Amino acid sequence: MTNSRNIVVVAHRGQVAGFPENTLAAFRQSVALGFSAIEVDLRTTRDGHIVILHDDTVDKTTDGSGAVGSLTLAEVKALDAGRGERIPTYEEVLAELRGSGVKLLLDIKTDGGLDNERVVRLTERYDAAGDVIVGPRTIADLLDFRHLNSNLRTLAFVGGPEFEPADVSAIEEFARAGADLIRLWPPWIFAQPSLIEHMRELGKPVWTTADVEYRDIDPDHPAEQLAELVRLGVEGIITDVPELLASLLATR
Repeated sequence: MTNSRNIVVVAHRGQVAGFPENTLAAFRQSVALGFSAIEVDLRTTRDGHIVILHDDTVDKTTDGSGAVGSLTLAEVKALDAGRGERIPTYEEVLAELRGSGVKLLLDIKTDGGLDNERVVRLTERYDAAGDVIVGPRTIADLLDFRHLNSNLRTLAFVGGPEFEPADVSAIEEFARAGADLIRLWPPWIFAQPSLIEHMRELGKPVWTTADVEYRDIDPDHPAEQLAELVRLGVEGIITDVPELLASLLATR
């Protein structure tokens, strides 16, 4: 869902009220509600399958326990991810969203196990290169994905302490390396709004991650802080309260 400034509303982990995160049910509801994009997290099972899970263990969001990398796909699929939903594979998500017009943002974790080439080849198999945005967290991964398929758009998940001053040189390094979009934390933007204009001068739109759960924005004042991010000029917002953001944009 976008407003006149084409702000991209990204459902973080497909989170919508009443649906378990990172499940096909949540993704279907995100599509039904008209969100522009869905962010998902890629993990690898012990037998090499790519699945959708935020944490490196299944403890938080399923009725099981243990590291996802220590489990086979069959073992992962046996778990209840909430309301009877199962942890989906990347292929299942590509198939589910095919033809929906919704973009898929991939959070590329740095804790090992993920085969970047397999991610790209699966994306190509479903003819989804135009509908997928890859979110690398390192320059090495950014360059690797650009080499594997130059048509894939990339959003740099710039690292660094969220509640300390931004490392501008690190941000610029991702821009120079060819990232199409730059993700900055809300506290960085609030403290230094000129970062958005600086990125624009480099030809890089700024997106942000604005979750209530992880306090990227103040959970007591989410609407006000989302509105301020919009006012300051961000062009995409990844959030666990996408309905609230869409409502704010609809009234502007």
